[in-house]
Amino acid sequence: MTEQEKLPQNVPSFGTETKRTLRLFSPIFLGQIAQTSMGVVDTLMAGAAGTEQLSGVAIAGSFFWPMLLLVIGLCFAISPIVAQLRGAGKRDLIAPRLHLATVICLTGSILIAALLFAAPLLYRLVPDINAEMVRVATGYLYAVALGIPGFALFNILRAYSEGLGNTMPTLIFGFIALLLNIPLNYIFIFGKCGMPALGGIGCGVSTTITIYLSALLFLIYVQRHRFYRSCRIYRRFYPITRAETKGYLHLGIPLALSAMIEVACFSLVSFLLTPFGPIVVAAHTIAMNLSGLLFMFPYSLSNAATIRVGEAMGAMHWQRARRSMKATFAIGACFVIFNCSLVLLFRHPLIGLYTDSAEVWALAEVLILFCVFYQLPDSIQVLSIGILRGFKDSHTIFAVTIGAYWIVGMPLGFSLAYGLLWWPPLAAQGFWIGFIAALFTCAIIYGGRLYYLFSTERIPKTMRLSV
Repeated sequence: MTEQEKLPQNVPSFGTETKRTLRLFSPIFLGQIAQTSMGVVDTLMAGAAGTEQLSGVAIAGSFFWPMLLLVIGLCFAISPIVAQLRGAGKRDLIAPRLHLATVICLTGSILIAALLFAAPLLYRLVPDINAEMVRVATGYLYAVALGIPGFALFNILRAYSEGLGNTMPTLIFGFIALLLNIPLNYIFIFGKCGMPALGGIGCGVSTTITIYLSALLFLIYVQRHRFYRSCRIYRRFYPITRAETKGYLHLGIPLALSAMIEVACFSLVSFLLTPFGPIVVAAHTIAMNLSGLLFMFPYSLSNAATIRVGEAMGAMHWQRARRSMKATFAIGACFVIFNCSLVLLFRHPLIGLYTDSAEVWALAEVLILFCVFYQLPDSIQVLSIGILRGFKDSHTIFAVTIGAYWIVGMPLGFSLAYGLLWWPPLAAQGFWIGFIAALFTCAIIYGGRLYYLFSTERIPKTMRLSV
């Protein structure tokens, strides 16, 4: 046992831990709502330009979001690294670790941007696809591919700040991005201020401009604010060793792939639904946008759990980590009740914000009801992921994601959607049943993993290597 493990553990009360978690959660949640609202604004404004414009943006998103989450997932490793270094009292190591992470994440973002430029070639594989949808989707992908390095820098700075326990910048710069995105969308979608009317493609142009401006402002903030004085970043070059690079990739790549794989299952459905026509794609997009907003509750709480558990495990304080886990799940249970009530009470006015088409409305209402059924397993699995990230247990997250989504969820959803089983084709409803099955699988396995870690107090291999 190390000297650090012998120190007495100052375990806060359940109420105190809940308050601390909520203090971290609140700015993350509001900032994440602002960033997610950018996608909602894109959907609303593209929908105002026409159903084909909306559907084009939706099928482009089936490629863009998984690739973007691959970049963001690579940045996920930063928050637990910084939190554990802070908990261990090793702030002097934060700047060199951020230097390494920045080089790796920006290099990865450039490679992923290049892949996005080639993605439109896959549209040729879909028979009888609407030509205007393809045109919009292709232009949108080209525009947002240019912004991928900007997304990488923004999320590097965000993870660095959150790992230090300062979540307020997530709120500030999330709303700055939203406030920039709305007028830029208006200009480029509808052709204002002397710009050509680009329709759905304009959403991509405005997104790229917005993220670069937001990342630049965020960088200026962390360089000047006194909170970061004890561990300023980007003030000098640090040597990058092969061992350190391998160590970061050992943690970051499984997180990146698991994030991409999970989102790919949801985003790919928009692409697989294109043979069913624009109405089905539009209704599915509406339901996914609304469920994405609801997801921000557990997702933001998950990030707060990573910070709290990471800090506790940096000091090897198992009791503090256990208390953080219990507080996280208690708060999460309240959010499940709130989310389900919100969907049931306000689904009609919410659908009305997106469309006035009776056919789209009818299908969207059915799909939104599926959101109620998967709120519980979705919350359990995403909160568990946040806690496991605090342990740097990236390999478990990756393995479960592969199994739950690509062995259980997608095969079941595809079979139901296209009528490969004993039911007639269920289209979008079939895929949503697959989502629910995958989420329940994740929730059960992650619950077992957390029970094992806390009952045996054995740290995962990825964390043991870094320690």
